[in-house]
Amino acid sequence: MSIKVQNIPTLYKPRGAVSLPDNRDWTNRFEIRSETSDRIYIIAQHINHRHWGCSCPAWKIRRSCKHLKTVGLPTGEVPYEVNLK
Repeated sequence: MSIKVQNIPTLYKPRGAVSLPDNRDWTNRFEIRSETSDRIYIIAQHINHRHWGCSCPAWKIRRSCKHLKTVGLPTGEVPYEVNLK
């Protein structure tokens, strides 16, 4: 019997991204700066459901945003595992 090893991709945080501590619901938290304003958003992975989210208004309303796309993460509430560097 062979065991299939799943290759987990590596996600490199953007230059200057600040890592944040986990909280009750979210892990792998880090800040990302908006490309169009001085705002800073938080990207993180949900601890139980394993999907990624963003603190920006677009993600809160539509569960999709350019910040997740920019760092190479799927939008929506799709579980997705990465090695975060």
